[in-house]
This record gives sequence, C-alpha cells and structure tokens, in this order.
Amino acid sequence: MAGFFDDHDNKGNRSYKKALVYFVAAVSLVMLLFLAVIYANTKEKQDKRRALDDELEKTKEELNLNAPDEETLSSGGLTSSDLDFWDMYEDDDNKPKRDEDVKPDNKKDDEQKKADTSLSEDKIMSDNMDSSPDEKDDEDDGKHIKAKAKGEDEKWYEMIEGLDRNDYDFKGSLSMNSTRPEYKDRNYTTRRGVDVSKYQGTIDWAKVKADGIDYAMIRIGARGYGSGQLMLDENFIANITGARAAGLDTGVYFFSQAITEDEAVEEANFTAGALLNYGTTYPVAVDVEWVDNDTARTDTLSASERTKLTVKFCETIKAFGYKPVIYATKDMLIAGMLPDELKEYDVWLCDEIKDDVGTDYPYGFSMWQYTRNGHVDGITGEVDLNLYFIRSKEK
Repeated sequence: MAGFFDDHDNKGNRSYKKALVYFVAAVSLVMLLFLAVIYANTKEKQDKRRALDDELEKTKEELNLNAPDEETLSSGGLTSSDLDFWDMYEDDDNKPKRDEDVKPDNKKDDEQKKADTSLSEDKIMSDNMDSSPDEKDDEDDGKHIKAKAKGEDEKWYEMIEGLDRNDYDFKGSLSMNSTRPEYKDRNYTTRRGVDVSKYQGTIDWAKVKADGIDYAMIRIGARGYGSGQLMLDENFIANITGARAAGLDTGVYFFSQAITEDEAVEEANFTAGALLNYGTTYPVAVDVEWVDNDTARTDTLSASERTKLTVKFCETIKAFGYKPVIYATKDMLIAGMLPDELKEYDVWLCDEIKDDVGTDYPYGFSMWQYTRNGHVDGITGEVDLNLYFIRSKEK
C-alpha cells in the first residue's frame, strides 16, 4: 500500500505544477493584451494631438497670429486692437477675418449684402432718432428742458413760447452761505416755510417758529392711490392749531388721486369742508404726484387728462374763496401735465436745489420746495423746506 500512495503523491504533484504553469501563462497573456491596448490608445491620442498641433501651427502661420515674444510683451507692444481681434462687427480692413467670414461673390451674397446695408442704415436712422445731433443743440439753445415721466427715460421737451417765465435771479440773488438758502433782490423777498403731515409726528411749533420758520403748509387729507378712499390727515387739526398758536401763517394741501372730474370736485369739497372751522392765511394746494414705488390708480392718465382734473380742483377751491396753488415736481409739470393750460394758477414747485442755478424750471412759480431733507428745531427727523417768493410791492 505504501508504494501505491507514493506513486499517487508524485502524480498529484505533477498535476499541481502543470496547472500552476498554465495559470501563470494565462495571466501573463492577459497582461500583455492589456498593455498592448493601452499602448495603442496612447499612440492614437499622441498622433491626434500632433495632427491638431500641426494644424494649429499652420493656421497661425496663415493668419500671422504667432504670439509675441517676451520682449514685445514686456515693452507694452500689445494694443487694444490686438485684444479686439475677434470683434468682427467693426468694419476694419486692417483686422484679419476668419475663413467663414469670407464668402464667394455670388448673387445670393449680393442680396445679403444689400439686406445688411439696409439694416445698417435703419439702425443709423434709429440711433439718430434716439440721440440726434440736434440733441446737444437742444441742451444749449435755451429752448428745451429735460424731464422724466414715470416709467420712462429722461428726454427733452420744447419750452412753450408765450408762457410766462420766472424772472428770479438765482445766480446773483440766491445766497448759499447758510444751511438754508436766502433769496433777495429789488423785486422779491422770500419767507421760509415747512410742509408737514402725520409722518412728522408730534411737532413743537413754538420751537419751529423760533428756528426762523415763517409759515407751514399742512396736509389736510388724501385720496388712497389704490383704494380711492378720501381720508383726513390724522395730525391735521393738531398741526393747524399748533402752528397758528405759535404765530405761523398756514396753508394746506390735499394729495390728489382723482381720475374723473367728479372725483376732483369731491376732493376740493372735502378740503373746503375740513377747513370750515380753521380757514387759511396761505394758499390751498392740490398735490399732484406720481407714486414712484407702487402702481397707482392715476398712472394711466394722459398729460391732458391730468391737467383738466387739476384745473377742476383749482376752480372748485377758488369758488369757496381760497387761493389755489398747484404742487408738483418739475418732472410732473413738464412731462406729466400741460403747463400752458395751468397758467391761471400759481405753482408750488418741487425741485431739489442746485448750487449753480437754484432750479432750472423755466416757467413762473411762487413757492419752491427746494429740499425734502431739511432739519428744523421742534420737528423730529427730516422735513421739506420751502421758500415763498413775494413781490416787493405786495409786502
């Protein structure tokens, strides 16, 4: 039995060694195949890269776009033209063009050229309409003024011939030496004023008077720009009685959002009714403004419609025995209404003071709100400040 097992063990060892040799050979073959595939892929990529590099170099040579050497770069040899090479929208014969920009001269291309030329001419005409050579002349000729309507860009408006201009000498008679400007010439003197509403809170009117303020324009009420509801200013009674007790002259203003003549009359009647027990020593103003930060019921009014409604308010207030005045910004007066149809009434102009000209609003106005960021003792926070122009003979 021992010989049998010895022979069996020898045969087993030989079989194991043979299997091991086959395994090693198979693994080696797989590795060789794997390496061969990697080599083939790498060589293919290298060949493609060389082909692309050769093509790129050839293109550079054809277009003469070889990069400048270090000396050229360090000496500032590059210009803006070098950096704008791929801008093919400019008609510059000195700039090289890409192959796709050079087309055969056939009939189809001629038609395309005509179409492109026509489009270019249309663009030039459009550009001239938006920014014509005359625009600078408009700015300098003294016959135009810039203004901006809500939702639109600022543009030039021709001044209306025959409409009275203001004759204030801002350059020579407006003093900017103090925190509050002063104006005085042989024709006019001015009085200092504030205009207030509930947003100024509780006011110490004695301090206001002591701080050099002569009069107050007090908000009497408003129409909601969304709801259309009429409302009395919450602080109207306290403000008008307090200002009167402190010795200030008083006027009032109503924030209008009328969209029909009936509503304009309603606003004027409301104002007159609220004044019944108080009266005024200064004008009654209709406040005509755009609501800049929201949509308002008056946004769709035309300049003509807005003007008619403003006049209707003034006519109604005048019939009650009060002196009407129209409060509006320069932009509203120029771009949002028709100034020549408002000439029967005084204007209370809102326009931020400009050091060199005061205000460039050309037409007549009697009251000027020159800042919305003023400060007065007795009033917390910022407040609107005004000048009221009074002709010397009217004193």
